Amino acid sequence: MTDRDALLAAVLAAPDDDLPRLVFADWLDEHGDPDRAAFIRYQVEAARAEPYSPAWRAATAAAQLHARHQDNWARHLLPTGLLGDFARGFVERVRGVDNEFLRAAEAVFAADPVRVVTLLRIVRPGVPPVEAIFDLPQLRSLTGLGVRGDGLSGLEYHALTDSPHLAGLTDLSLAGNPVDPPWLAEFLAGDRLPELVGLDLSDNPHLGPAVADGLGEAGHRRLARLDLSGVVMRSGELQQVLEARCLAGVEELRLRSADPKARWPAAHLDLGWVVPWGRLRVLDLAGQGVGAEGCREIARTAEARSLRWLGLAGNDLGPEAVRLLVESPHLNLYHLDVRGNGLGPRSLDLLGGRFPDAEVLG
Repeated sequence: MTDRDALLAAVLAAPDDDLPRLVFADWLDEHGDPDRAAFIRYQVEAARAEPYSPAWRAATAAAQLHARHQDNWARHLLPTGLLGDFARGFVERVRGVDNEFLRAAEAVFAADPVRVVTLLRIVRPGVPPVEAIFDLPQLRSLTGLGVRGDGLSGLEYHALTDSPHLAGLTDLSLAGNPVDPPWLAEFLAGDRLPELVGLDLSDNPHLGPAVADGLGEAGHRRLARLDLSGVVMRSGELQQVLEARCLAGVEELRLRSADPKARWPAAHLDLGWVVPWGRLRVLDLAGQGVGAEGCREIARTAEARSLRWLGLAGNDLGPEAVRLLVESPHLNLYHLDVRGNGLGPRSLDLLGGRFPDAEVLG
């Protein structure tokens, strides 16, 4: 085993530890690969920085190095048909068609500290069901799993949640996947995937009632991340979701409207009261039509001081909403999205001046 092989083996053996990655970066510097060394350090720095902060944005300068070298650094993935995304200097996320992942899984996990897999499910003749994927022992190293595409059968959904190799999964994404509502409600109320703290159900417009009922019965869970973007809900269903015990400590909540022309459930709620503000750092209300009154509730809520990322795109905001945000004594934002509101340069300048550490998108 070469020194390089030994250092890579140390990274694979301790995927949560930054030290082996930084030791490998030092070795790269000493052996003529300063760009890869700098890339690893940049990404480790980004992972350690407060999300969306100026330090976090500065550390993402690694993207320039990645764009220059990505074909070389991820060359080993080409034969697999899979795509890889880097985190902390190494491929930690892979994505691709389900059967291609099944064929390549052993080699991929042997080469990289893979933590998140996103499968594109395409139902077609001659392709085996994905239950075989959930039997792979390599999945024990995953913290995140996503399934997109044609959806799973009832047996496949149960194979996913019953897999002993996924018992430690912390994040599950079924975005853009035609999820079966009764299965979802049963899963949320049940005890499968007990370590789950992140759930992405975005772009499943039909799931509103199942989400409301399931989360209402999921008091044993503690969700830190929930994405319901594109899920159609009535105001009562959205209120039921926001008041669910499992969201008492939520940190990221994404509620982008499914249809900007539809009736907006959030616009009919008292956001100051129903949003679980305690630990909330990311709130996306894009297309919810909250207007000035919604901004008033956000701006005057002292518990919103933890918020760092606020999405208000397409919300019928005008000068009054801008004034309320600018005059809020509580808000301390690193990211503010007010696109699609027709705000002029003066309004954007006021918001930029009030939140000098923020990326203001207008």
